[in-house]
Amino acid sequence: MEILRRTTHSFAARLENPIFWIINVGAISLCFWSGPFGTIDALPSGIRLIYWGLIVVASTLIATWLHALIHAQSWVSLSRRLMVSIIFGVTIAAVVLLLSLSLLLPIQRYPGHTLILLYSFPSATILFFLTTLIFRSELKPATEPQHQKPVLLKRLEKYPHANTVLSLSAQDHYVEVTTDLGHELCLMRLDDAISEVAPENGFRIHRSHWVSKSAIKNLMKQGAKTKVVLIDGRQLSVSQARLSDFKDFWQKTRTH
Repeated sequence: MEILRRTTHSFAARLENPIFWIINVGAISLCFWSGPFGTIDALPSGIRLIYWGLIVVASTLIATWLHALIHAQSWVSLSRRLMVSIIFGVTIAAVVLLLSLSLLLPIQRYPGHTLILLYSFPSATILFFLTTLIFRSELKPATEPQHQKPVLLKRLEKYPHANTVLSLSAQDHYVEVTTDLGHELCLMRLDDAISEVAPENGFRIHRSHWVSKSAIKNLMKQGAKTKVVLIDGRQLSVSQARLSDFKDFWQKTRTH
C-alpha cells in the first residue's frame, strides 16, 4: 500500500507539470496532420483527431504512471526496467489494436491489424526503455563513496534531488525527513529511516530524533535539558540516557 501511495502521489505530481500536456498536444498534432498507418485517408479529420488523441494520451498516462512506479520502487537494474518496458509495449499495442478495431474500418484502407501490432509493440517498448535510461541516473548509486546519497532520499516526493539528510524526527506513524532542500513526511518507522540514511554519519539523540553530524552547530544547556543546535537554527532535545554517549560522539567528530 505504501508503494501504491507513493507511486500515485508521484504520478499526480507529474501530471501537474505543464510540460506533460505540451508534449501531449504536440504529439497529437503531429500524428493528426501526418496521419500514420493510412489514417489520413481512412478517417475523417474529426475521427482522426479522436483516434490519435486517445492513443497519445493513453500512452503518456500509462508511461508516466510506470515511470512513477519505477521511481517509487527505486528500480535501477536494466532487467527490471526492460520488464516494465515490455509490459508497456504490450499494453500500448492492445490499446492501439482496440482503437483500430473500433475506428479504422474498412481494414483495406490501412496496413492491417497484424502490421499495426508489429509497429506499435516494438516501437513503444524501445521508446519507453530509452526514456528509463535517460532517468536512470537519478536512482543510480554513485561509484565513489563520498558522492553516495542516502537511500532514504529516494522515498521523497518533494525533494528527491536533495543531497544530504540533516535530521529525522518521529511524528506518530510518520518520520519528518529534513534535508538540505526542505523537510518532508514519510510513512515509516524512525528505526527504518535511520537504517536508510547511510552513508550519512549521525547520532540518535532521543527516541524521537536523529541528527547528522554535519548538521550539528553547537550544544546548549537550557535548565536541566541539553539541546542540539542545528545549522538551520532548529533546536532538538538530547535525552539524558543518551547524553553521555552523544557528547563522546560529538567530541570525536570535532577532532576529525
